[in-house]
Amino acid sequence: MKISTKLIGLSLGSVVVVAGLAITLVGELRTLSSGYNDLLHGAVRQAEAARVTQVDFKKQVQEWKDILLRGHNPADLAKYTGQFHEQESKVKAEAQALAGAVEDPATKQLLVDFLAADDTLSRKYEAAYTAYVNGKFDFKAADTLVRGQDRPPTDLFDKVVAQLAAQVDGKVAAQEAEAIRQRNTALLVAGGLLLLVSVLGFVVVNGVITRLGRLKAVSDRLAKAEVDGLSIDISGNDEVGEFGQSLKGVAAAIEELLIVVAH
Repeated sequence: MKISTKLIGLSLGSVVVVAGLAITLVGELRTLSSGYNDLLHGAVRQAEAARVTQVDFKKQVQEWKDILLRGHNPADLAKYTGQFHEQESKVKAEAQALAGAVEDPATKQLLVDFLAADDTLSRKYEAAYTAYVNGKFDFKAADTLVRGQDRPPTDLFDKVVAQLAAQVDGKVAAQEAEAIRQRNTALLVAGGLLLLVSVLGFVVVNGVITRLGRLKAVSDRLAKAEVDGLSIDISGNDEVGEFGQSLKGVAAAIEELLIVVAH
């Protein structure tokens, strides 16, 4: 094989290696990006939605307190009652949507339990509201009927938030581990391919340099007409081998000339 062909092949091989590395890295980045997108649009979004619902539920409880403390006249009573029911409906809708979105069975069950507890609380709020209105706005009597009743659903939803947060932490840790694995794999593949190209390049260049060194030694002896015991054993189907064959002809011509001169 010609030296030029070897060098071209080595160059093309280097290009293929670089292209392969680029394709591998792009593929790894796409996989990593897809994993983070799934995390952001799944667990992270659900955890954020749970925190919003958690706050909205606390607002619902506050709206009930506003009814008791400020709903002493028809206008204020209508205002705060409307706000309470609006917040109540919002919490139920958010919790139902979240229950339909989460995949973890334990978290889904907590949400189902929360919705059941929230329904029970709603019925108790209705009874307390009736007592409040019929009792001439006696907020103490109404408050007694629901005092502490918001604790069970609150505790349940706190567990939902905690579980979803733990799932996010676990998935983030897993994604980080996957990123490290992909980085190490990419580095290993890159190092291996670069080492292969380097070894092949060294073999090709070293072979050429070694044979050129032998050619120079032969050429130096021929320049001094030292043909006795001269061995030109430089084979190969490349430019160096062809030059070696030419030097054999030169050596033969010099030897014949020396014989003629000697006679």
